[in-house]
Amino acid sequence: MRSKGFTLWFTGLSEAGKSTLAQAIAAQLKQAGCRVEILDGDAVRTHLSKGLGFSREDRDTNIKRIAYVCGLLTRNGVVSISAAIAPYREARAWARQEIGNFVEVYIKCPLEVCR
Repeated sequence: MRSKGFTLWFTGLSEAGKSTLAQAIAAQLKQAGCRVEILDGDAVRTHLSKGLGFSREDRDTNIKRIAYVCGLLTRNGVVSISAAIAPYREARAWARQEIGNFVEVYIKCPLEVCR
């Protein structure tokens, strides 16, 4: 029997704990027998989105690339966890529509703590 895939999309300020939380949840899901992949914003920028800057257009392109991979994983029964800043609501809404089985989680952390 195939597992149903879904995407957990963590968003929030830089250094808010998105990657740390993604790793902790991934470990729990793996222990429960789920297939899990994490798409960490920093790793994606190094490998999948190399050369993109931080303009709004480049950020949107990066989010669309992450969403594309999350969509592929999700439809193939994998839990995909995105840990990327994704500051623009429109880009996250696009990702939600493309992926379908999508849960967005805002990691709220005070700016003073992120610094």
